[in-house]
Amino acid sequence: MCLTGSLEHIAMAESLMERIAYEMNLDPLEVRLTNLDLVKHSSIKEMLDTLITESQYTERKTAVEKFNSENRWKKRGLRFSFLRWTPVGSMYFDITLSVYRDDGTVAITHGGVEMGQGINTKAIQICAYFLKIPVEKVQIKPNDTMVTPNNYPSGGSITSQNVGIGVRKCCEELLRRLEPVRSQMVNPTWEQLTKRAFEMDIDLQVHGFVNTADVQIYEIYGVTLAEVEIDVLTGEWEIIRVDLIEDVGQSVNPELDVGQVEGAFIMGVGYWTTERLVYERSTGELLTNRTWDYWVPQARDIPQDFRIYFRKLSYSTEVILGAKATGEPATCMGIVVSFAMRAAITAARVESGFPSNKWFQIDGPYTVDKIAFFCKNKLEDFKFY
Repeated sequence: MCLTGSLEHIAMAESLMERIAYEMNLDPLEVRLTNLDLVKHSSIKEMLDTLITESQYTERKTAVEKFNSENRWKKRGLRFSFLRWTPVGSMYFDITLSVYRDDGTVAITHGGVEMGQGINTKAIQICAYFLKIPVEKVQIKPNDTMVTPNNYPSGGSITSQNVGIGVRKCCEELLRRLEPVRSQMVNPTWEQLTKRAFEMDIDLQVHGFVNTADVQIYEIYGVTLAEVEIDVLTGEWEIIRVDLIEDVGQSVNPELDVGQVEGAFIMGVGYWTTERLVYERSTGELLTNRTWDYWVPQARDIPQDFRIYFRKLSYSTEVILGAKATGEPATCMGIVVSFAMRAAITAARVESGFPSNKWFQIDGPYTVDKIAFFCKNKLEDFKFY
């Protein structure tokens, strides 16, 4: 996870909003809106309005309050979180595109590392779009440090973006070389065009280099609403539903981006719920260093109802076809689950005589033991009369 501290920074800002709301007995959503710069970041308000409608927030808020009033040992929480993310990161990438004269197939090597984020698929799509050929004509080939030297790490969402810029550069250079050939032919097919270009001694291999001059500046916004249920006695929990809207711009591949948002959010959920680091006090040795005692989110930790929405009519820059990065931002929105858990814990504490505006500090992930402890159950609640 390469987040350059953004996860913690966003969590701190959002936690401040939560604490203000609790201690002043205010609606957390209203506190956020009051502190939102609507001149610079009106996109968040627009997306919030969309999510309130799509998530049936008003009705569900009433339903959660009713549930909590009728249940002593199960409590639910419903909370929002906001996101603003400015993508920064690695810049230097080499891309080489080769066309084969016999059948016009295209092979691409690039300096990005495909690790399941769909970078190869997007590179193929962008190539096919600019060359106006079927995606079946394009393949991604393995790279090495001879083919792609000096490349930066694939440490963030913008790796896909930067590789896309490089692929576009290659396609545009290739099309410039082919244009004089095309002008001498009558509506040639791609195969006819490339074969004729080869016969005319035109180089069908092009290289693209992406550097700091290719930095694209834009903002990514997001709003998330999470509903959770906790067991007051054991601290066990489940995520009932999550509604998440992210500004992905004009997505190159919406299906890939949905998967990126889902996966990123669940990484954030793990950070705030199960992935606890425990150190031996005298030696500093990490004790939770294996799967036996360090737990990433599992099948039952994901939301039972998980709904992803993309902001409509959004656009970044023409260079990247209007798209925006989609990996890390949603990770930062995982904090919303801990806010919902806190709301549920607070509902339990009220029944034990603790005021709802009394802040309690939970450091690190909201593990089951912490949830059970902070519910502050009283011994007399367990007595039979």
